[in-house]
Amino acid sequence: MFTLYWEYLAGSIVVQSVLEEIGAEYRLHYVDMGADGHRTPDFLRLNPTGRIPALGYADGKTIGETAAIVTLLGEMYSGSRVAPAPGDDNRGEFLYWLNVMTTSGYMTAARLGHPERYANSSKAIEEVGAKAAIDYDAFFDVIEDAIAGDPYFMTRGLTALDFYVTMLTEWHANKQSLFGSRRKLSALCESVNESRSYKAAMETHALPQT
Repeated sequence: MFTLYWEYLAGSIVVQSVLEEIGAEYRLHYVDMGADGHRTPDFLRLNPTGRIPALGYADGKTIGETAAIVTLLGEMYSGSRVAPAPGDDNRGEFLYWLNVMTTSGYMTAARLGHPERYANSSKAIEEVGAKAAIDYDAFFDVIEDAIAGDPYFMTRGLTALDFYVTMLTEWHANKQSLFGSRRKLSALCESVNESRSYKAAMETHALPQT
């Protein structure tokens, strides 16, 4: 039984999608980041970086960082299709793009959504946000060119990379513009959005109606 520490529309989307896809048993533990739930002593004992998501697993262990969690789950459930197993021909390709998505895509999304974390003055914050928007589009241009399957990212079929890319598009401000000029990305996300695993994750992460 896994424990997924999550927040609405956070990186926990990809982790929950993978948990669903591999058929693992898990429970959800909501962490209210708006109320600094990720900074409490209890949570910091589990994940010293204070970042969401985190995953609790065997013998009380907990790890954070989406790439680490996805890699671990792929190895624990090597018979699933979410990740190439160690030794597979396209294992290196998978790990490469997983880390591109986490370091370039995910962190650019963080700058775009929270530019105040990266600057102090109002002008600088505005500039950070504007540059992040440009960088985010450039990131998706790279992804568009890299998509090798039809419709999925890799020719082997659906993997965690597809869940990850689709999650990243959730944070783009203009979906029409994003997909209008990126045919392969649009087809990939359309397929992922129809998958049972991603639908289950998005049902969890949908913001409550006010």
